Amino acid sequence: MRVLRPEVAQDRKEKILSWVVYNYVSTGRPVSSELIAEEGRFNVSSATIRNILKELEEGGYLYQAHTSGGRIPSDKGYRAYVDNVIGMQRMAANEKDRLEREYDRRVEQLDGFLKHTSKMLADMSKWAGFVMSADMDLDSVKRLDLLSVGPKSVLSVMFAHSGLIKHAAFTLEHNADKNAVKSLSVRLNRRLKDMPVADLPQVIWKEFLVKEKDKGLEELLKKLVEYFRGLSKSEDALYLEGLSRIYSNLEDGNVDDMRNIARLLEEKDRFSGLLRERLRDCSRKTTALAAPGKRHIVDVTIGSENSVKEFKNFSLVSSSYCMGDKAVGLVGILGYKRMEYPRMISLVDTVSSMMEDMLGEWEKIDFEE
Repeated sequence: MRVLRPEVAQDRKEKILSWVVYNYVSTGRPVSSELIAEEGRFNVSSATIRNILKELEEGGYLYQAHTSGGRIPSDKGYRAYVDNVIGMQRMAANEKDRLEREYDRRVEQLDGFLKHTSKMLADMSKWAGFVMSADMDLDSVKRLDLLSVGPKSVLSVMFAHSGLIKHAAFTLEHNADKNAVKSLSVRLNRRLKDMPVADLPQVIWKEFLVKEKDKGLEELLKKLVEYFRGLSKSEDALYLEGLSRIYSNLEDGNVDDMRNIARLLEEKDRFSGLLRERLRDCSRKTTALAAPGKRHIVDVTIGSENSVKEFKNFSLVSSSYCMGDKAVGLVGILGYKRMEYPRMISLVDTVSSMMEDMLGEWEKIDFEE
């Protein structure tokens, strides 16, 4: 009897596991040994396939919901599949072009681009998409830049002493002259440097807004006051779109999943806390594991790997996005474990890169002027 080398046997086992996971993700139906023999094209006997499936089941990678039924991936099986594809995944060029065009179209509406980004992730993934910017707590201002990116569009970027960076984009009804915006930025920096974030709204209102005669700058200052009032309350900027897709794809009529997700999302502080911890984890992993020249990595947690029991049937695919070498937010996808991982990983990776590029361009505008 021919004995396979251990590495060849292991490779065959990994390929069959990947085929089972991919087939289950695609169809939602347990995978039988007969189906693998008929459609898998592994050029091995049915007996060999059954033995491999038994080994994968004993190893905790697959399980059978019913004794006579096909196999279903476990969390460990999904993890092996994700680890296998994450290093080699590349998004198809045509889909990446489409994503970039869609992103350019949506972020032309600068005000609310984080919300547009979460909506785009949901639309393209067919699951829920989310974006969260890092929270300020009780920080103070190191630098505040106002960057004119159009006659009626201004980007505010605040650098905090903690190293966090907060960015917000405003669309105005009145024109704001580019040089006037730059002059206002200089005056604000001179006055607000080292000031606690909580004090900014009152100082901007009393010392700048009430004295401003230019309609465009007056409108911009009002928006800054509103924005910093929100920051001083230390609330997360969390945007979540596409939950209806999770509800409409309930597996096996499992209404408990819907209740669990609804309960968790109603407790916004708890969900925000989960994502804040995830942002910190992503930042640490990026520092340790990112390839040279890359500022982020994509992180995947599957089912029981998540820290909350409500997510036992769900996976989170996420990445921090950075400005310079600082993580300023988190982008990601929330969906059932039975998701198309290679494509989800590529979507999150590409969107994170595009957000970094856009923030880098905005930062460059300030340095070049």
